[in-house]
Amino acid sequence: MEITKDTTVEEVIKNNPKTAAIFQEMGMKCLGCPSAAGETIAGAAELHGMDVHRLLEKLQSVDKGELTAETKAMAHPHGAVLQRDKQTYAIVPHIPGGITDPQTLRKIADVAEKYRAAAIKVTSAQRIAIVGLKPEDVESAWSDLGMEPGAAVGLCLRSVKICPGTTFCKRGQQDSVSLGLEIDKRYHGRELPGKMKIAVSGCQNSCSEPAVRDIGIMGTPKGFTIMVGGNAGLRPRLGDVLVEHREPDEVLEIVDRILDFYQQNGKRNERIGRMIDRIGLETLRSAVLTTSDEKLN
Repeated sequence: MEITKDTTVEEVIKNNPKTAAIFQEMGMKCLGCPSAAGETIAGAAELHGMDVHRLLEKLQSVDKGELTAETKAMAHPHGAVLQRDKQTYAIVPHIPGGITDPQTLRKIADVAEKYRAAAIKVTSAQRIAIVGLKPEDVESAWSDLGMEPGAAVGLCLRSVKICPGTTFCKRGQQDSVSLGLEIDKRYHGRELPGKMKIAVSGCQNSCSEPAVRDIGIMGTPKGFTIMVGGNAGLRPRLGDVLVEHREPDEVLEIVDRILDFYQQNGKRNERIGRMIDRIGLETLRSAVLTTSDEKLN
C-alpha cells in the first residue's frame, strides 16, 4: 500500500497495525478515537507538529506486524472520549440545543455519582459531559442514562448550537429554537466527509456563533441569513454568506441541499470551508440554490 499525505490514519493502521507505534511516538495517544482515525497523514502531522515527509518515511519503513500490547490497551469503548490521564473516559449525552428537563439532569447526576466521575462539564456545544469514567463502566453508564451514545466525535454532524431566540430572549427576532431543534432532529449524527457543526441564532448578536460554524444560520428582521464554511480550530475561517432573507422552511430545504452536495463532493476529512476554498463559493451556490432562491435575495 502506498501511503500519501491524503491517506488516513485508519487506513495506514488497518494495512499495517504495527504503524500504530509511530503515531503513538508522535503524540497520537488516542488511536481508537474516530477523530484521530479519520485524520489524514498531513492533518496528523500538522496537528502534532511533525514534518509530514518525515512521518511518511517512518510509516513506509515499518515492517508489517500486529498491534503491540500497549496499543491494544488504548482501544477505547464506543461512545467515549479518552481523557488526558490516558486511563479514564468522558461520555457526552446529547442534549439538543442545550434544552433539557429536570429528569434528564437527575439521570446525568445519578450516573456521575454512581460511577464516581471526576467532573460534570458543560461543553461549548451545549452538552453535558460526564468526565473521568473507567473504561469498564462506559457501557453501563450509557445504559443507565437510557441513551444512545451521542455523536460527539467522528466524521459526522456533531452538534447544532442554538440561541434562545424569540422563545426566551427579549432581543430575539426569529424563532431559532424551533428551527434549530428541527435541524438537530433531521441531521444529528449524519455521517459526512468531515466533521460538521451547525449554529442557529435568533438575531444578529449571533450568540450561537454562526459565523464560525460549518453552516451558520443567523436571524434578522427580514428572515434568516445562511452562512457556509466557518470553523474555529487550527485554521480559523469565517463563513461566507450564501443567501439572505429566508423563511424557516426555505432554510431547511437549503441546508438539505448543502449537506447532500457536501456528501457527494467533499473529500474525506475536509471541512466544508476547505471544500469551498477548493471549488469556489459560486460552485456551491449554483448547486444548492434554485432560481427562486436567488430571486429572493
